[in-house]
Parts: sequence; C-alpha cells; structure tokens
Amino acid sequence: MADDPGTTLAATLCDAPDFGGTTVTVLPDGGHAGGELRAYALAWLGLRRLGSLRAPFVPADPDSPFRQELRRGVNVTVWNHRPATWTLPDDQRGRTWQTYGADTADLGDWAAKATYVRVWEEAAGSPSHTVVPAPDGAEPGRPVLVVE
Repeated sequence: MADDPGTTLAATLCDAPDFGGTTVTVLPDGGHAGGELRAYALAWLGLRRLGSLRAPFVPADPDSPFRQELRRGVNVTVWNHRPATWTLPDDQRGRTWQTYGADTADLGDWAAKATYVRVWEEAAGSPSHTVVPAPDGAEPGRPVLVVE
C-alpha cells in the first residue's frame, strides 16, 4: 500500500477532521467500469459509528467525494462486512448492505454494525441504484481508491 497524504475528505468525520490515510488503488469491477466511486473502511476514517459521517453544509470542494451537483446525487452505501464485490443485489438490501444520501443525518442501527462505506454518484432520475455513471470525460476503467 502506498501512503497518499493528499487523500482527504471534505466532511465532518468523528475524530478525523483532516483524514489522510494509507490507500491502495484498484480497478473497479465490471459492474462499475468507468464509474466514479470510493470505498472506505470505517477504521481508517476514524469513525466510531457510521452516524458520524456527514456531508458538508457548505458547497464542497470540487474534489470532495461528498460534493452535490444539480444532475447527480452523492450516495453512501454501507456494508456490515467487507463485500466480495461492489455490486448490489436487491435480495441482500437491509441484511448485508444499505444505501443512503451522503447528507443523511441518522443511519439508524447500521451505525453500529457497518464496517465498510462506499461513496458514489448517481444521475438524477436513474432507474437503478446499481448504476454508477462515469463522470463527463472519464476514461473507462478509471481506478478507485480503497482505504483499508
């Protein structure tokens, strides 16, 4: 793993207001080729509970994974264990994973049992929560940062 001090989050994180951790770059799986997403382990984010994750109340830095745009919404998907794949089968919703908006204040009982977080973008009106659109001008197979 390479240490990348430039990886920071423009959000309020419990015990980690200026997070910068160890990262490893991986390619997304086939279900998200060209998509823009980042996955984080809660331990590296310094979170004691998932409810500590907040999107900023002011316009986010353009490079922040929590930025909100008119035609895209930023989502947070959480798992209660490390997922084997980042795809989201509906029959596991509520048992092994759940999705929220990045600005959700209360994540309920998932705050205690979640261990992995994925921050991802979805086009407004997208027919499926599994669609992770490529940002404008993105190269297919763009790497994502996984912190663990």
